[in-house]
Amino acid sequence: MSDTLIVLLAGFLGLMLLGLPVAWSLLTAMLIWVAYGGQWQFLPIAAERIWQGMDVFVLMAVPLFILAGELINAGKITDRLITFADVAFGWMRGGLAQVNIGASILFSGITGVALGDIAALGRVFIPSMVKQGYSSAYAAAVTASSSIIGPMVPPSLVAVIYGSMTGLSIGALMAATLIPGLVIGAAQMALVAVQARIHGFDAIRMDRSPRVVVRATGAALVPLMIPVIILAGLMGGLMTPTEAGAVAAAYALAVAMGLYRTLNLRALSGVFQRSALFSGQLLIIVGCGAAFSWVMGMENVPRLVAEWIGGWELGMVATLLIFNAILLVLGMFIDPTTVIILFGPILSAAAVHAGIDPLHFGVITILNMNIGLLTPPLGVCLFAAERIAGCGLGALIRANTPFLLVNLAGLGTIAAVPGFSLWLPALLGF
Repeated sequence: MSDTLIVLLAGFLGLMLLGLPVAWSLLTAMLIWVAYGGQWQFLPIAAERIWQGMDVFVLMAVPLFILAGELINAGKITDRLITFADVAFGWMRGGLAQVNIGASILFSGITGVALGDIAALGRVFIPSMVKQGYSSAYAAAVTASSSIIGPMVPPSLVAVIYGSMTGLSIGALMAATLIPGLVIGAAQMALVAVQARIHGFDAIRMDRSPRVVVRATGAALVPLMIPVIILAGLMGGLMTPTEAGAVAAAYALAVAMGLYRTLNLRALSGVFQRSALFSGQLLIIVGCGAAFSWVMGMENVPRLVAEWIGGWELGMVATLLIFNAILLVLGMFIDPTTVIILFGPILSAAAVHAGIDPLHFGVITILNMNIGLLTPPLGVCLFAAERIAGCGLGALIRANTPFLLVNLAGLGTIAAVPGFSLWLPALLGF
């Protein structure tokens, strides 16, 4: 490893630890690399690389999917999903906790963003669970843990970014993440059922007559058509990811303003402002990350990693275990977008060299990054849920530990059985 590469990586990690935002840490580390190596001729090229990193057609889907999620939240369409989740999952032991997870699965099919799940559902379920006798820490743990299903169930912003960085078909990647996302949701529900039996959590008592079930299902069908439209368009080859995002946003706007009339023109300006701000924050990280990856290419990092992994001669299973450990550690300290931009192409190429299917590895990478959202010191989903619950981070970490273990068990199962990731894409002809 050259001294310039050490300076580059140390600069980035040091600036991150000092609290500098990710994009500016990447950019400043590149400037330090240029200054240390005297590579001043690369300054204009670095600026061009930042622009080229953002100037990717498929990334136009990102602000459109974000806009669709903001329209759903502002239009209060989540209320209908929660009512449907009450009917569908509330009959089980630990009813309200089960509904929390079920609503996250349904909501994931609309926004695909973990923090969006917590913002929309946490303010509803955490106070409701506390009123029903659950501790605030447990309510926050259920909310935080179930939120990581969001980036798995299509549409997934993380899948769009991973596909754009590695050249994988985004439609195939979204098909590959669907069943693993449902597996994680089922595993969390099973844990809640066991805990409910131990602690005596009750089911939700409500009218579940056929008339009520039909009414709740009918009310939920309109918002649930968003993931259906996206999946059908992508997997049927009818739409590109960008077109699917545009259709989803247009559909959400029509439902919120035209059908339900829960969103007016005055509120619409705030929706566009939040969407633009979030999109800008995300895409500047993508651009700076692309330029940083170019610098790592100049330092021959992909070749060094390939030679390093090739020297192990451990085979596919052992390589997969080591990659899982690497990704889990990276996810604990660095946000998912940055990890995917910086390490996704490198690790994906090495995984393929070791005989691992690229789609399967993509699913494993995305799931590892999601679990990182629940692990300190990054743990943004933990912090977001704790901010709503006010339960204290220590109590939340203790309550979340069983969910973290279940999520890790689910990760191990999905990694060991490629069919979870590959069956649906193969069925759809990818």
